[in-house]
Amino acid sequence: MTDMTNIIEIKTASEKEISVIVEILEDTVAWLDGIGSPLWRKQQVQWERLSKDFSASDFYIAYLDKMPAGCMAVVDYDPEFWAGIPKGESLFIHKLAVKRFAAGKGLSDALISHAKSMCAIRGISELRLDCSSDRPKLRAVYERNGFICVEEKIIYEKYPTAFYKFIIYTDE
Repeated sequence: MTDMTNIIEIKTASEKEISVIVEILEDTVAWLDGIGSPLWRKQQVQWERLSKDFSASDFYIAYLDKMPAGCMAVVDYDPEFWAGIPKGESLFIHKLAVKRFAAGKGLSDALISHAKSMCAIRGISELRLDCSSDRPKLRAVYERNGFICVEEKIIYEKYPTAFYKFIIYTDE
């Protein structure tokens, strides 16, 4: 009998992997559009647009059995959505996405766990993210990973958004 355990590896993206990041995000866009629940537009996940907010090394790619299967960006400053949080005081997750072939295989949890580890290594006590507040399944992913909703508001006068925070406990 063969071992059917999936191996998940998470690596920092490089410039050479920009097309991999875009491919993962485009897969998510196509799936959400296909189920009638659009979130990002295709042009929003093209590198021309993403590079305005992120560098390649801000992204982390999750590999499932050596196949690129998920990604997220992690930054230490987000004045647009988290005004008032000084640079370096928190890490912020953005653009977390998992390709359909890997759905339900623990990639989101693994990516979130990786971001929590990044906080611990850097001595940062808070991990934050925001998401569309009208997506209960997505919110459930964050909540089962220990995130607490700290605020809900409408951004850009049309997007209902939930803001989440996770506290990293240290042995201090």
